[in-house]
Amino acid sequence: MRLLAVIPAYQVVSYIKGVIDATKDHVSEILVVDDGSTDGTSDVAKAAGANVIRHELNRGKGAALKTGFAYAIEQDYEVIITLDGDGQHDPKYISDFLTAFMNTRADLIVGSRAGDKADMPWQRRCSNYLTSHILSALLHRRIEDSQSGYRLINVAMLKKFELKSDRYQMETEIIIKAVRAGFKIAFIPIKVLYGENFPTGIHGWADTFRWIKLMLKGLRG
Repeated sequence: MRLLAVIPAYQVVSYIKGVIDATKDHVSEILVVDDGSTDGTSDVAKAAGANVIRHELNRGKGAALKTGFAYAIEQDYEVIITLDGDGQHDPKYISDFLTAFMNTRADLIVGSRAGDKADMPWQRRCSNYLTSHILSALLHRRIEDSQSGYRLINVAMLKKFELKSDRYQMETEIIIKAVRAGFKIAFIPIKVLYGENFPTGIHGWADTFRWIKLMLKGLRG
């Protein structure tokens, strides 16, 4: 099975080499989508052995993921692992994702932080709790973690619907469209590395309200 790691990256020059080094033994290829970084992220990623596609301007995480998805489809990959370039997602869990895929044949497997909230920043904890519970109620099934970007995705599923979000709503949009189209979703537990020095592009409650707006719009459509 050919497995592509898609790593959206923005201003993560201090972290990207470590992420690539820890990922390369688990996958067939690593694609870093540099979303307009100005700190040398692309150069470091290339030197570490990743293929790099660069957006000249910052377009948002969702846009970076769409670029990675288009590459996976073009290159005939079967399965994608998405993980962040800032060191918060430990590549050791890739083997757990693959085991879950073999056992469940789920089209979307989400790394769930539901049992690992002690170190999660309180704003992110509140946002994830709110969006996950609202989404669970609206979809009539339990969504353990609506926002986690650490995922395994069956490329065949991506070919079945159009993704429109350009920012952090992308993770929620994928769940909504996967459930509405009847694809199988599973969750596996992961631990995420948080710290004061980790970069983040999440803008607290503003992004939370964008997620809620997306949920309501997506479920109506």
